[in-house]
Amino acid sequence: MKPYYIIDFSAVNCLIDIRVNDVSVFCMKIDGQVSTIVPVNNAIIESGKQRVTYNILPLLGEITLRNNASFSASVWLYDASGDTIEANREINKFEMPENKTGIPLPAFKGEDFFLAEVPYKLDAWQNSQDLSKMDNLRELVYSTYRKLEDIINNGQYGQFADMIQKREDNIATCMYLSEEEKNGRISELIEIIGTGFKIVPVSERDIMVVFGYDKLVALRKLDGNTALLLKNPETEDELNLEVQFHLEPGSNELSII
Repeated sequence: MKPYYIIDFSAVNCLIDIRVNDVSVFCMKIDGQVSTIVPVNNAIIESGKQRVTYNILPLLGEITLRNNASFSASVWLYDASGDTIEANREINKFEMPENKTGIPLPAFKGEDFFLAEVPYKLDAWQNSQDLSKMDNLRELVYSTYRKLEDIINNGQYGQFADMIQKREDNIATCMYLSEEEKNGRISELIEIIGTGFKIVPVSERDIMVVFGYDKLVALRKLDGNTALLLKNPETEDELNLEVQFHLEPGSNELSII
């Protein structure tokens, strides 16, 4: 068996940030209703107890949750050993309780745990530097995003591939991808970007989010989406790149993980 863990959730009229081991696996504004599944193996470094947090926040421009805001989720174990990924069993359930106080809530945070058994141990951010101790973190984050912007906009795709290699290695490990499939992911992404996509410069209004127990950092838009947005000026197509950065031991430069 190749264990493949997912969170199956439904949300109504709220901004949600779902984290596994304090790693954001889904963050988005839900204006209306959405039901979907999110794979979370990429946030599971090794077997053992995994912590899940559900942060339910007001929609952009609002200060309290709407009366009809709701959220429910289930953690499921799937088996990825066959040609298709098959559901194995539901592990646990979570549901935001109904607010019966009559007083609007500013936010709601729920927490749950589950035991995972995986046949790997990722070389990820577990030994990375503590970003909470850095006085110049925001400056370093913005300079790193702008460096990435220059690399992509100048067509230095080989350098970009090197920057995401460690991330792709870990994704391939936790998603049970072959070497061919891993290389295909990188090649396909570069091919798409190479059709005319350019990075939209990050804004000072973007929010710096530190997570992964202070080992990871990323910029996000006010609506929860990644701040790394690419646009094709000819087709007007958009492409969101989800990236997160860390500081390797002994390094003073952020890198993608």
